[in-house]
Amino acid sequence: MRINEDFRDTYNLLDGRKVELRLVRPGDEDAFIEGLIRCSDRTIYNRFMGTKPRFSAAELHYLTHCDINDHVGIIGLLEEELVAVGRAVRYKHRPDAADFGIIVRDEFQKHGLGKYLLELLVEALRERDIRFLCGEMFATNAAMFRIVDDFPFLTDWILDGSTASFEVDLSSRK
Repeated sequence: MRINEDFRDTYNLLDGRKVELRLVRPGDEDAFIEGLIRCSDRTIYNRFMGTKPRFSAAELHYLTHCDINDHVGIIGLLEEELVAVGRAVRYKHRPDAADFGIIVRDEFQKHGLGKYLLELLVEALRERDIRFLCGEMFATNAAMFRIVDDFPFLTDWILDGSTASFEVDLSSRK
């Protein structure tokens, strides 16, 4: 299994800077607090589907205490500053499927980092016998639509007013 406790990777941004990738771990709370502050209201709104001025203590605990089997979190750091996070959480009622989310700080968007995080999450899910990747987003979140639509797997979409839900079948290629 490649996406394990020892996982480390590097992503090269288009401008040559290198983002260090590793699993989220306890102790990353300050990075999450600072990372949220550095995101625009639009980015926060799209990721959390609402406003989020700060994380509660319970949210910080949840975000930074991943169990690696059912809750995989990958953090991207540039010179120790959080620039991106991708996570997938297996559904308790449906062990072959997981919900996922990605957030990339504004100045690091449009470098392919979000797409790469999704590729890593898919690798982690497949290693854990999870076949379906699910999510919900605002129907106006064009960047996330592109990332999911560009993926080489079949995707079912449900558009319902201002939201879009999707399920990606990781076992079937387009």
